[in-house]
Amino acid sequence: MLKRAFFTLYLLVVVAILLAGWGLDRLQQTLTNESVLGTTDNAFFQLLASHAQLLPAHQRQEYLADELNKLGISGHVYGLADLASTGLAEELATGEPLALNTDDGRELYVKLADLPFIVRIKLAEESQAWQRLLLVAFYLFLAVVIYLWVWPLVRDLKSLEAQARRFGRNDSQGIALNPGSPVYLLACEFNRMQQRIDELLASYREMTYAVSHELRTPLARMKFALELAESAPNDESCQRQLASVRQDVADMDDLINQLLSYAGFESQTQSLVQRPGAAGAMAALVEQQVRRLHEQNPQIHFHVIDSLGDSELYCEWHLFERILQNLLGNARRYAQQNVRVELYREGEEYVVAVEDDGKGVDPADRDKIFDSFVRLKQQPGKDCKGFGLGLAIVRRIMGWHNGQVHIVDAHHLAGARFECRWPIAHLSD
Repeated sequence: MLKRAFFTLYLLVVVAILLAGWGLDRLQQTLTNESVLGTTDNAFFQLLASHAQLLPAHQRQEYLADELNKLGISGHVYGLADLASTGLAEELATGEPLALNTDDGRELYVKLADLPFIVRIKLAEESQAWQRLLLVAFYLFLAVVIYLWVWPLVRDLKSLEAQARRFGRNDSQGIALNPGSPVYLLACEFNRMQQRIDELLASYREMTYAVSHELRTPLARMKFALELAESAPNDESCQRQLASVRQDVADMDDLINQLLSYAGFESQTQSLVQRPGAAGAMAALVEQQVRRLHEQNPQIHFHVIDSLGDSELYCEWHLFERILQNLLGNARRYAQQNVRVELYREGEEYVVAVEDDGKGVDPADRDKIFDSFVRLKQQPGKDCKGFGLGLAIVRRIMGWHNGQVHIVDAHHLAGARFECRWPIAHLSD
């Protein structure tokens, strides 16, 4: 932005100087040549020329010089042939007198009518007030040009300043500037910053609400269990109540870990480090997660279909491990017996799909299920503990990969199908 502003201002000033210099020079020439000879001056030169014509040709130049000296006029007489090779002679050939500013002062050149002679006369110094006016006009012109360039910049900066004040008062709707504005990119960055801050504030408000809401239940159970433990008739009953307290503490610890993890994902700003994985690397990562989940619930059968073949896959592998952990964990909770995982390439996208044979997700809930702290209705007989953060984290990670995650109609089973898609165009970079 600064380079562009400097270049445009520099170019504008240079062009303005050239135009102003050319225009004022033409104006100065017009002023210096306008009415150079009055009526009396014209009569004098006509009379001088007529007297010289009465003399022989070889005496005319000497006569003209003598007459100028007699009259006390500082001047010189040239033959037209003496100046034939100069541009001055061409201008004087028109018969118009020419006044020039030289290092020795201001001089007047007059071609005598019907004679091949040019008279040069040194003019008396005149008031240079009009030259000062031209100089003032030159600088005023530059000032106006620079002002016309600076004014839109100042206007847009004032708009940005006013927007920052409104943002400080939590009364900001974003700033819209013309794409040609010098601070357009700055305004875009300001809008992105504002949007990001709004998202973070909304996220932390939700987190605060979730913490207060989610912790209330285990705390109430812990208080009740401690009261029962105090009044327990025997050690066995007391141990049962303490075990219940330990489970509630574990739930609270899990909640806090989830919240810290989600907060870390929300505030992450560093660029992804996407590395290529060897052929079958994603399938191996899926199999690792499947083995862990199968040990927890052997009744659920996982089927992995790897159609990537020898294709190299780029992603942030640590984050994709978290995606698979969350998606497969959800599928294991809600599936009846089977979970299907598909890895394939479709067009210019890679796709990781997780499908289960559970009850599925109502179409009306498919968009909001990816919001943070959103949990759908619990299914009877299912271990559906959670805090509504897993899918929000998946959507956030896919966004960092310039991809998306969606729930679509099941292809092979009867439940929900989650598809993660991200572009592979960067493979050619």
